[in-house]
Amino acid sequence: MPEKNPDVWAQLWLLLSTPLWQGAIMAITVSLLRIMWDAKETSKRRIIFESLICGSLSLVASSLIEWMTWPPSLSVAAGGTIGFLGVTAIRELVTRFLGRKVDAA
Repeated sequence: MPEKNPDVWAQLWLLLSTPLWQGAIMAITVSLLRIMWDAKETSKRRIIFESLICGSLSLVASSLIEWMTWPPSLSVAAGGTIGFLGVTAIRELVTRFLGRKVDAA
């Protein structure tokens, strides 16, 4: 299909060069590198899912950054941070934060 329409590659490149997707790609890359460095996880399936979840969390963070009207380039930093911390650490941070908010109410 791309051979019939060479603009598909250019359109794909333009899509992936937005800060939104750069943040997701950064989260996936950093989480993959972190998991490989730790060498604690041996299941390829869990490694892939951890990376994809980090990328998804980065997309969520990107929309929050856009909503807060912060610079879109923060998406890459958010993606790197999310990838470095990992899904478990992010879940614990959010749970602790929400627990404090519920206790205060």
